[in-house]
Amino acid sequence: MSERCWLALVDAVPPTADASAALRTPDGAPAGWLAAWLQGSKPVRAARRADPRIVDPDGAAAAISLVLPDRAALTIFDDPAVQGARRAVLADAEPADLVTTLLIDASHFAGSLTARRGPNAVALLRDDPFRRVSPATLLFVDGGLLGTVPPPVGPVIERHGSDVPWPGGRFPAI
Repeated sequence: MSERCWLALVDAVPPTADASAALRTPDGAPAGWLAAWLQGSKPVRAARRADPRIVDPDGAAAAISLVLPDRAALTIFDDPAVQGARRAVLADAEPADLVTTLLIDASHFAGSLTARRGPNAVALLRDDPFRRVSPATLLFVDGGLLGTVPPPVGPVIERHGSDVPWPGGRFPAI
């Protein structure tokens, strides 16, 4: 994985983003934009790293659960609560369209993004396992940003290196 993926909530469409989509609250009010950059360096201060496979400029609209813990109160990635949430994702009988953890460094859980589509999307997101770690915000994202990523094979919950969002990536070739 040579490119990094950065996600950020922004107030307006950033001209440098590789993909972006408008956000709405459950009652339909505008909630800014979710933007993604596929590049090595951090594009904006609020950006957090994600699995690059989630970005799809042709992706359909989705309901999302966005967990963004305050940077002053981050927990370590290997905390039992984070590991328990990852195990719950793997055990889900109705896998999400995509799940990625978010990073700001190699050792802290800096959030997650879970996307679902379909008639039960909102109900299923209300039980997002990562909301047990930190509060989640339910939003709707327009098309043009998020794709579908197959669920990771289980039962492994370990990351492929401490600098890679879960579940994406592979161990480096030797």
